[in-house]
Amino acid sequence: MDITVTDVISTIRLQNSPVGIKAYRKNRERWGLALKLRGKTYYKVGERQILSDGNHPVLLPKGSSYAWTCAEPGECLIIEFDAKETCDTVLPFAVSDNRSILRGYGKLENLLSRKEADWEMECRYLVYELLLHLVRGKNREYVSRDRQKRIEPAMEYMTVHYYDGSITNEFLADLCGISTVYFRKLFESTYGVPPIRWLNSFRMDRACSMLESDYHSISQIAESVGCGSIYHFSKMFRAHTGVSPTEYAKQRKGKMR
Repeated sequence: MDITVTDVISTIRLQNSPVGIKAYRKNRERWGLALKLRGKTYYKVGERQILSDGNHPVLLPKGSSYAWTCAEPGECLIIEFDAKETCDTVLPFAVSDNRSILRGYGKLENLLSRKEADWEMECRYLVYELLLHLVRGKNREYVSRDRQKRIEPAMEYMTVHYYDGSITNEFLADLCGISTVYFRKLFESTYGVPPIRWLNSFRMDRACSMLESDYHSISQIAESVGCGSIYHFSKMFRAHTGVSPTEYAKQRKGKMR
């Protein structure tokens, strides 16, 4: 799939579309990347029906015509961008973990609202990054349930004990009863990223949730997600979201008022 991105137009959040009502789109004027974060939507192109939910994002190409129906209400994130190419059908994808899309959406949302230096170039870069993530996921070799089961002990430990700052690849591999090299290989082929990078991403997602609720201090949140240093935590958080923890908290709480 070759797409030459020329402009990033907007980020859109659609909440609770009416269930059962069919809508039509003819000759779409620009590209869109849609992720139904919660709920289900079905797109129909001719006789072909395409599911969109939290693990099935879709590309809506410029020039495509389709019908869509909300089957279950929820939240849909859409990134609207322009590109030179056109396509006449909806393009489905499957992801085991949609957090890369959520992070990209959040960064684009921030860039489009602030429009600081080089924001247009950075927006295009982020869209390319998201498209590459989708294509790599589609091309990635299917991983059987048996192979996933080999690393389940590590996944369970990380999701429950993410606050443990001493977690290492060696420790996780030992939990699974396999060598460190084999564990890293299995994990990356399943989730597309190395184990510790996945863990740090999970930690930052938990930090985002804490910042959106009542909390006492940034240092307390840093400690709660396994980061002993506020500087290290802030650096990781900015790389994850594009803003500092303090800026993130102000933005989110401002939107909730």
